[in-house]
Amino acid sequence: MIKAIIIDDENSAINVLSLLLRKKCKDDVEVIATTTSPVEGKALIEQHKPDLVFLDIEMPGMTGIDLVRSLHNPNFHVVFVTAYDAYAVEAFELSAIDYLLKPIGADKVERVINKIKENIRKQQLSMNEQLQHLERIFKMNTNPNENKIGVGMADKIVFVNIPDILYCEAQGNYTNVILHDGRKIVASKTLGEFESQLLGKNFFRIHHSYLINMNRVKEFQRHEGGYVMLENNIKLEVSQRKRKDFLDAISNFVI
Repeated sequence: MIKAIIIDDENSAINVLSLLLRKKCKDDVEVIATTTSPVEGKALIEQHKPDLVFLDIEMPGMTGIDLVRSLHNPNFHVVFVTAYDAYAVEAFELSAIDYLLKPIGADKVERVINKIKENIRKQQLSMNEQLQHLERIFKMNTNPNENKIGVGMADKIVFVNIPDILYCEAQGNYTNVILHDGRKIVASKTLGEFESQLLGKNFFRIHHSYLINMNRVKEFQRHEGGYVMLENNIKLEVSQRKRKDFLDAISNFVI
């Protein structure tokens, strides 16, 4: 029996994959643990020593690749779960790394488990070599325009560099996009739509009203419930509901 762990920042994705494994692969795979936190996922891997890890490649604070690299001599099989398509699919295939593309279908799960059953005892490449190959292909194929985002306003569309965004603030059905130079752009989209668009760009929803650029955080203040200090001395509240996830997201960079 293959012991498996699922690590994905979306509970819905964990539930779907767990259900498909129970329905289609119950005689071959046992899911022994799940988590939405990459930090907790690392601890679960070290505790349970699974044969197989289903791992979301893009998670707040730590990518799936970073998680695997942070482990000493990983000797489990990895299936990356991703919402990417196009060049990413080619990258996974060329890297000899198994993947599942969201939305996950039963036939895809069955196919990847059958492949793992055949190969779990004989790695064609070491995990480190596979990850290096995968990262090289991603870098070669990444579109430089992906560092820009078009912000739709009432009368025009303004293109801004994503690293220049300090944070986004909910304003009803609109969103205030605050840039590092102090400019404010009022966008005719909700904060939730910005959160989806900036997925995988190191942004984090610290509050129902705030989506911040993690690369622009100067400090986290623990008092009064918790605040982040961004560049330009901008102070924003971290909600109680988001506090644990935020601390998990930054823990990999704290000594």
